[in-house]
Amino acid sequence: MVLVPFCAVLDWLVYPARFWDFLLLRILCSTMCIPLLLALDRPWASRYHRVYPVILPLLPAVAICLMIYFTGDGSSGYYAGLMLCLVGTSFVFHWTFREIGLTVALVLACYLTATVPNLQYNGDLRSIGPFINNTLFILLTCVILYFGSRQHHGIRLREFVNRCKVEAQREELAKRNEELSTTLRRLRETEAQLTQSEKLASIGRLSAGIVHEINNPLNFVKSALYVLKKKTKNMPPESLECVTQILTDIGEGVDRVAAIVSDLRTFAHPEGRGAAPVQLQASVAKVSRLMAKQVGDSGALLTSNVTADLVAFGDENHIIQILINLIQNSLDAMAHRDVTPEITLTAREESDGSVVLEVRDNGTGIPEEHLQRIFDPFFTTKQVGQGMGLGLSLCYRMMQGMAGSIEVASQPGQFTVFTLRFPPAPVS
Repeated sequence: MVLVPFCAVLDWLVYPARFWDFLLLRILCSTMCIPLLLALDRPWASRYHRVYPVILPLLPAVAICLMIYFTGDGSSGYYAGLMLCLVGTSFVFHWTFREIGLTVALVLACYLTATVPNLQYNGDLRSIGPFINNTLFILLTCVILYFGSRQHHGIRLREFVNRCKVEAQREELAKRNEELSTTLRRLRETEAQLTQSEKLASIGRLSAGIVHEINNPLNFVKSALYVLKKKTKNMPPESLECVTQILTDIGEGVDRVAAIVSDLRTFAHPEGRGAAPVQLQASVAKVSRLMAKQVGDSGALLTSNVTADLVAFGDENHIIQILINLIQNSLDAMAHRDVTPEITLTAREESDGSVVLEVRDNGTGIPEEHLQRIFDPFFTTKQVGQGMGLGLSLCYRMMQGMAGSIEVASQPGQFTVFTLRFPPAPVS
């Protein structure tokens, strides 16, 4: 739109007699381009976008051909403007070889229409030599543009296909990487479970021997205590109170040792009645009743989000024992917190039919370096005398016995959540 009127200086130098006529023609050509420019963001332009690469170079080409015709000079040097239209526009639009072929054919037809009537051929080709020269240059330009466009179109098509292939390969690689990551994670989990199972098996064998060796002396001590309590009835009153207190302390110590031995026996030989459908809501209700006093004394809030329709496949006694152990650990972890202690039990059914039960508290949390050892036998962070580190190992062992799993996640200072995953019920 700017260059076409600007080239009027050529008219003043070459065809001064036609200057004003050609200037008006140039302005008219530029004016006709304005509607095309304004229509670029209209639906019409989107619908007929392939028309633009043909109309835009054709407008100045028609104007130039008219000027060539009006000069009456079939060998006019204005043919160079036609090549400028073709070459210049090829850098503006993303042409395809079809639009190129149509455009060059129309421009060539306009040129021949404007020049052939003005030729003065006298039988000698040299008389129309400049016309042949100009036409040849236009034809060569058209050939270069057309075949160059075909080549460029083929290159762009290959680049597009290659990009599609690379994108497909990238997606496939990402999918394979995700599968590999999932497989590696499962391998690590399996390795951790195997390591834990080996530890539990070895500790179980050791515990079985310890239980057998300790039970006999404990029975002797209990029998002796029973006899001593009988004998104290005949003691003088001034000595009776002191001896009774001593015997009571001894009895409490023996009971404590017996409880430890009982835990070791359960750990070494976990007994179950076999897996069966368990109504989780009913089991959680039993746990709530059993732990009501401890929860009330600690001022904690125990919340259950377990619906009546959730059924887990496992041993109800083991489930109750596991939940009691986890709730007791949560109460211990929240004993010295400034916030209101909260324990939440939440259950849901997964898409594969398994049931997940989560026990979450807002206690002190578990340090990251302890998470890998939390289920190890005899590992505990409690003070001496407050626990021997068998509770979570027993939970792990019992979940294994029910073909389930137990996992832990924690943020120190914020929360701890134990996840119990029960297997789907077998199809009968």
